[in-house]
Amino acid sequence: MDGWWEDIEREITTWLEDRGGGSVTDLARHLALSEEATVSLLAVLLPAGVRICRVEPVPHRARNRMTPR
Repeated sequence: MDGWWEDIEREITTWLEDRGGGSVTDLARHLALSEEATVSLLAVLLPAGVRICRVEPVPHRARNRMTPR
């Protein structure tokens, strides 16, 4: 794997291990990434033992920004 992926994987797993888990929002803030990008990275880590376990609706205002025009 590329060095950047190893760095981000290490950053995510260290953050999760230090806290015992957390929200995607908090992890995204820590990584300085969008929640969408963070979820994509977490999805790649599913086989490595990462679990995404909370889903919630997007607030209406934010949902409007996500809708393609």
